[in-house]
Amino acid sequence: MQTSLETPRSFMGPKARLLTLGCAWLLVAAGCSSDPTDDADAAAGGSAASAGAGRAGASGGSAGGAGGLGRGGTSPAAGGMSAAGGSATGGGAGTGTGGSTSGSGGVAGSAQGGASGANAGGAPVSGTNAGGAAAGGTAAGGMAAGGTATTGGTASGGGGAGGDSGGQGGAGGSVAGGTSAGGAGAGGTAGTGGAAASYCPTTPGTPCNIMPVGDSITEGCCTAPMGGYRIQLFRQAQTNDKNITFVGTLTNGPGMVDGQTFPQRHEGHGGWKISQIAGVIDNAMSSSRPHIVLLKIGTNDINGNDNIANAPTRLADLIDQICDNAPDALLVVSAIVPTTNDGTNNNVRNYNTAIKQKAEAAAAAGKHVVFVDNYQAFAQNSNYKTAYMADGLHPNTAGYAVLGDSFYSVISSYLPPK
Repeated sequence: MQTSLETPRSFMGPKARLLTLGCAWLLVAAGCSSDPTDDADAAAGGSAASAGAGRAGASGGSAGGAGGLGRGGTSPAAGGMSAAGGSATGGGAGTGTGGSTSGSGGVAGSAQGGASGANAGGAPVSGTNAGGAAAGGTAAGGMAAGGTATTGGTASGGGGAGGDSGGQGGAGGSVAGGTSAGGAGAGGTAGTGGAAASYCPTTPGTPCNIMPVGDSITEGCCTAPMGGYRIQLFRQAQTNDKNITFVGTLTNGPGMVDGQTFPQRHEGHGGWKISQIAGVIDNAMSSSRPHIVLLKIGTNDINGNDNIANAPTRLADLIDQICDNAPDALLVVSAIVPTTNDGTNNNVRNYNTAIKQKAEAAAAAGKHVVFVDNYQAFAQNSNYKTAYMADGLHPNTAGYAVLGDSFYSVISSYLPPK
């Protein structure tokens, strides 16, 4: 019988024993420390919840908390930031709704690591930036619409888009209500941040007084029934149910247009130049009280070679004179139409370029002035000399219709309904 116990012998060699000891050491170390990401996750969850409770009130706080608890996706830290963003949105707006929406953004962030950040913030990008302070917190959700993404956030911007639009319009408005029919398209919408400028009366049944001012082309020479562009302008107004009348110290034209009594008054003096109109405009303005003035003058200055270099300055003085007489009226300054003489047209184009600048300068100074390029309205038809002209200077019926349509397009948005 064996009297001593034999010490059991290991079947592992020295190298195997060392490997085993190393693995055991790693397991012990892992048991003594936790994954720092998990710690950050827990901390961020708590932080998001408390941030929600602290800043957003009960509803916003619970939203932030939900975001924090729901995290744990592939990028929990980013998800946490998204949830915190929820509380920021709620806090900015002071409403539970904003916080709640953003909080669920944080929960969604758990799956995508904060990729969907904040619906309430208005931006479907990065939870950290969108849900946090950048979009949700203050900029969109908080300040603009109290945390409601659709209205305040991005669309209106609480002054971002709407405000900017109003600003741009403001410039258009002062330039005559805009360069295209008022910026109505432009200007109207604009000057006052949303409504077209009002030059004409707003009292139902009261017509807008339009004063056509100029030379024989305004008078309607030399095509029967001698109403010139006023006939087509009146026809357009009637077709579109606008309430207008013409005013001035002179009368001519047809008695009826399309079954409607035609208002025959105007301030078109055959053969006159800029200086001659300046001599009568004060009395004409005071007696007629126009809401809109259509000024087309200078053909006789250019065609008669009357100190052409200073013609634009004379017109600028006339613009000031008209605006001083009726500061609340709209003044439409027209380019003069081309003649059938190409040499004369060189001077016509130079004059038109200069008076456009004068009109724009007056508008920039706050006067209600807009320029309309009636030269181009004719010249865009390469056959205008035969299609639109009755003689070397005056339009025919088709040419007057082109002028009438052009003037109407500029003022139509300001005209009151019948």
